Amino acid sequence: MKYLYKSLLPLLAGLTLLAGCKKDIPTFYQPVAAPGFFNLGILGATTLNTVFNTKYAPGETIPVTALYNAPDNLTTITVFQATKTDSSQAGSYPAGGTFNQPLQSTAQTVPYVVPAAYPAGTVVRVDVTLTFANGGTRLRRFSYTVANSPTLTFGSPAATYRNGLSATAQSEGDLIGYAVTLNAGGISTSTALAPNLFKNVDSLVYYARVGTTGPLLRQGVIKTPTAGVENKRTIDLRVPTGAAAGGGATFVFMAFAQSTSTTLTTPLLAVGAPTPLRTTRQGRVSFGGGLPTDSLAFNLVTGLNEPAASAVTGKDLQVNGLSSTGTLTLNTSNTTRYYKLTTAQLAATPYVTASANAIGTLLYQNTTSADLGTPAVGDVYAVRLRGTTEVMLLRILALKASTNGGVGRVRFEYRSL
Repeated sequence: MKYLYKSLLPLLAGLTLLAGCKKDIPTFYQPVAAPGFFNLGILGATTLNTVFNTKYAPGETIPVTALYNAPDNLTTITVFQATKTDSSQAGSYPAGGTFNQPLQSTAQTVPYVVPAAYPAGTVVRVDVTLTFANGGTRLRRFSYTVANSPTLTFGSPAATYRNGLSATAQSEGDLIGYAVTLNAGGISTSTALAPNLFKNVDSLVYYARVGTTGPLLRQGVIKTPTAGVENKRTIDLRVPTGAAAGGGATFVFMAFAQSTSTTLTTPLLAVGAPTPLRTTRQGRVSFGGGLPTDSLAFNLVTGLNEPAASAVTGKDLQVNGLSSTGTLTLNTSNTTRYYKLTTAQLAATPYVTASANAIGTLLYQNTTSADLGTPAVGDVYAVRLRGTTEVMLLRILALKASTNGGVGRVRFEYRSL
């Protein structure tokens, strides 16, 4: 044991000497610190969206933002783009970001514009490289396909006047259906028809304006109407208040696709006073008590009862039965159709103020029927005559129930052009 201890003394002394000399050994290298945090995306109010869109248009600016930590000593941001046939540096920018409080990092906008020379269908890879003061680098990349900006064109016919009147008879509050086509001939994914590749449309917004220079009055929006493929729609717009005195109305459609958009404007529409229903007539239909069957039907065009032997084409209103109380029930045997106004609609006294514009619009917006049911005094019906654009308004004036086989009668009044 004593021998082992003595033999270890020189070794221990040597180790002690080496330990004392460690601080004098020169360091022949400096380790490169790994670059710090780096993210790439589209900056929002409080978030960074790291998912880029799949399609961008030639000349479109992609809002690229680099997110990093300032203490990592960033020096340069380099942007490189590549396709299957070429590659190039798109830009190099010195560090110059600002601190983003919600994200607790430094954010810097990185300018990048889709080359105008790239045709639709071109797949592009974008590399964004951060270079730090210590020589370290960090890379992030995204890819996209070049696609056309959205297009808007009118269909044929471009406008359908929902009240059934002519283009020159439109008034404030009338509805006009405009046929528009988004991305005519477009496709949504790259194929052999790559020239027809279009961007996704985020929204289609439509407006009305008084005249041609008045403020845009938003009337509605269709969200994500197409992923790029051709999309045909007919959109109803309402003639704005003030258009009659303001020189008419125009309507504007805007299709938005990320940072690009397209606009389509209608020609100026002349707007005037509503067309009144000037003619007022009265009529009646009767049943029972030995009355001739010629009193069962009524012709709204001639203003007379239609003989039973006549064709159904002239029988716009007729008795088709009795209710449990003996009141006559009514319908039509031709293509004339009726819509019974609701209590809320009657509150505006439409029979007194009726116009062809308002009644035509009302019939367009509601479901009509050949069956009037069991009428009551004061009921008002909007009428579309025999499948045409001609409209009327009919009001029930008096009823007489048929009891014990006696005469039952419905008396009415109607207004027409």
